[in-house]
Amino acid sequence: MIRFEPDTWRDALLRPIAMAAPDGGVYIEVIAPDFRFAFVLLLVGLLALLWVLRRRSMSSIKPATVLFAGVAIAFAPWLMTSGNGRYFVAFILVVGPLCLGLVYLLPMTRGFRLTLAACLFAVQSFAVYESDPLKSWGMIPWREAPYFQIELPQDMATVPGTYITLSSITYSLMAPLFPEPSSWLNIASAPTDRDRTLEGRRTHAILSARGHLTLLVPSIPEYSTSEGLPDVNAIRSLNLLLADHRLAISDAAPCRLIRSGSIVSMPLVEARKKNDKRFDNAGFWACSLRYPVAVPAARPEIEKSRFDAVFDKLESICPRFFRPGEARTKVINGGELRQYSESDMKVYVLDDGAVLYKYLRTFSPQLIGTVDDVMSGKATVACDKIRGRSGLPWEREI
Repeated sequence: MIRFEPDTWRDALLRPIAMAAPDGGVYIEVIAPDFRFAFVLLLVGLLALLWVLRRRSMSSIKPATVLFAGVAIAFAPWLMTSGNGRYFVAFILVVGPLCLGLVYLLPMTRGFRLTLAACLFAVQSFAVYESDPLKSWGMIPWREAPYFQIELPQDMATVPGTYITLSSITYSLMAPLFPEPSSWLNIASAPTDRDRTLEGRRTHAILSARGHLTLLVPSIPEYSTSEGLPDVNAIRSLNLLLADHRLAISDAAPCRLIRSGSIVSMPLVEARKKNDKRFDNAGFWACSLRYPVAVPAARPEIEKSRFDAVFDKLESICPRFFRPGEARTKVINGGELRQYSESDMKVYVLDDGAVLYKYLRTFSPQLIGTVDDVMSGKATVACDKIRGRSGLPWEREI
């Protein structure tokens, strides 16, 4: 996924400064301004200037130089491979002590250095306090153990099983409540070809080696029976999602509803409970699965697709954001869609001839042009000016 990878050399060189911006989507999804990398650049610049002017001995800066060099060297491959803060945690922890080490090297009085260190600490502490992700990011507040409330039936609480999840949010906090030998596999982004890729072969091996497979997905009260179980439409939709992985809900064993106090306590669910009593029983559906089942026939929506040539044209124009072969055409109300998960992009071709794209961090789709204009080359995508993504955080529009 290229969500946090810089698009230009300018973006890459200014990433230490951009990380201080109070914006989301810079190096992590949430708003998490980090001034420490900018502090390091300022302190290193100041020390370099003082060393030149005062011709100080380089031997006195060797430990700090090694630490700074380590962070700087790690910064480049990090940006090249992901730019995602969760994969840079070790160095994010190191950069704080590095700031203090650089302050200590300043040829100033002890009182000045202590005051400067306190100011740097105060600035970063204020940024952490103001952007506390627990105030806006957490779906469920963590207070006391167990952190996830779920009413497991006796057999699931005592007998190890293999659980298949479908949602991008895996609800992994509930895993410790299951018997320790239980296995978990999320197929939300797993490859469907079990022969051509290593990950696909591993997925097939896990599914084949396990005896009883159980689908565990959040319940949808609007598509539930009076007992809280998935209705016919819900079963059909789940089977469509499972079909590409050669999985299907077993006809012989009905699904079960597993109530969850944590799900019920989510703000969105609490708001819906006031007008819809079905949300009182929100939780998870546990459904027995069959594997392998017959390879699904070609999807009807793929056969009816009329705009594949338009999608292919855009993929040739901006392959970094519309990666060829990544997305399949889906028929939607009023047109067709391809979703490129690697770049968080969607492309819409509507029945009225309009062609649009939408980046994850924008409110509305952006018009590219008409089908005829795209195919003739009159309308194109400025790949270096993707709305919501291109440029530094303070330059982006949503």
